[in-house]
Amino acid sequence: MKKYIGLFTLFQCLVFFAAAQDSSTVVKKGYIPTARIFELLYVPFDVPAGTTEIRVKESYDQMNVNVLNMGVYDSKGDQGITGFRGWSGGAKKEFFITEVAASTGYIAGKITPGTWNVLVYPSGIAPAGLNWMLEITLISGRHQKTFTARPAARQINAVPGWYRGDLHMHSLHSDGRRTVEELVAEAKEKKLDYIISTEHNTNAANLNWGKYNSGNLLIINGEEVTSTRYGHWNAIGLDTKTLIDWRYAPADHVIGKQIEKVHHDGGLAIINHPFYDKGDKTFKFDEQEFDGIEIWNGEWNALNAIALKWWDDLLRKGIRKIAIGASDTHKSSGSPNNLGSPQTVIYAQGLAKDAILEGLKRGKAYIAATHNVALQFTLEYAGKTVGMGEQLPENGTGKAIVHLTVTGCKNTVMTLIGNKGTMASRKIPADTETIHLTIDRDSSSYIRIEIRKEDQAMVALTNPVWL
Repeated sequence: MKKYIGLFTLFQCLVFFAAAQDSSTVVKKGYIPTARIFELLYVPFDVPAGTTEIRVKESYDQMNVNVLNMGVYDSKGDQGITGFRGWSGGAKKEFFITEVAASTGYIAGKITPGTWNVLVYPSGIAPAGLNWMLEITLISGRHQKTFTARPAARQINAVPGWYRGDLHMHSLHSDGRRTVEELVAEAKEKKLDYIISTEHNTNAANLNWGKYNSGNLLIINGEEVTSTRYGHWNAIGLDTKTLIDWRYAPADHVIGKQIEKVHHDGGLAIINHPFYDKGDKTFKFDEQEFDGIEIWNGEWNALNAIALKWWDDLLRKGIRKIAIGASDTHKSSGSPNNLGSPQTVIYAQGLAKDAILEGLKRGKAYIAATHNVALQFTLEYAGKTVGMGEQLPENGTGKAIVHLTVTGCKNTVMTLIGNKGTMASRKIPADTETIHLTIDRDSSSYIRIEIRKEDQAMVALTNPVWL
């Protein structure tokens, strides 16, 4: 996938010196034919010693069709992640980096001399191709104290219980329309216990979440690893400075190594919206490498229903994957992706990063459309009671009793589902209902719950209890 500027572009490189002696501007131009869509193009430029600020401005034609994503790597190199200094995808047309500050999505710090590279990545090209231009301004000045990361708190309390949160969201650090301050304020207003930061292909937001530490909202680091060509996935539970690379294809057979990095931090790898476009499976990596699947993204719709069926088919084949729901929110209102809708409710040993991730890893979680929806779902057999994500200790026969208490589900229908399909169905006429069902112990390898409105819109669904 990797290409440098001279390999398939016609380009010009011009240097302009500004009126002040401490700055210069390099202009680079090129052309990308439509056949080169989704190929990486590295545009090198030299940074002299003494540079304290870099400004890059991108422009290209036919922006209503063409899409040119952008990021930058410093003199440590573009192989791997050591030289990574930021990514904004198609959300920005210009950025700056200084020793103490940077545009959202980019990382402040020492401007090391040597060859840097702007990475451009076309994810949309008109039939006539894409003409592009980069204006790169280098400014020298007085050196300042370099940027220092402020990590998010890892724990708020050690109280066991059910905690509500959103695992997928975007701010101005990628293609969102909110500041991180606005995102935090809205999460608190909606009474979320935790949020997970998942900006596209950058850890810039994760370096500053410590500014927003509080006693009632846990912020967990993450990243949406985004390859337009091969699909998106969330690396959740990352350390502050961890970055997961996205520049590879399924044929490179490196996805396992990337997920190992996530697991090294105690995190999980979650497939995002696997049927994102017109019902076709847009996720191209091997799903068996991943820990879970985002089967409910934003407002319930037909694409979520397809993702749910795919997950259920995997369960029936004995392939266990955690089911999560998340908003994928980008703005505060006016879209089907509102923060906290849906939300993943996790039983954890405390409101702490490790506890939340451990609860999710074990499948002790359900998905709720709103904050008002709550479930208690257990299975009783031979004197033992197990819940979501848990498994009965041995094979057996006889009767087992399903216990379900729901709140906030008035005028809905509950369906009990096993590996052979629907096992039982009950109407829920009141806001709070308790249901007890008797099933044969050996009738299914697992059971799970769905609660829907009359129009089939999902209100809640659970991870399985394993028989």
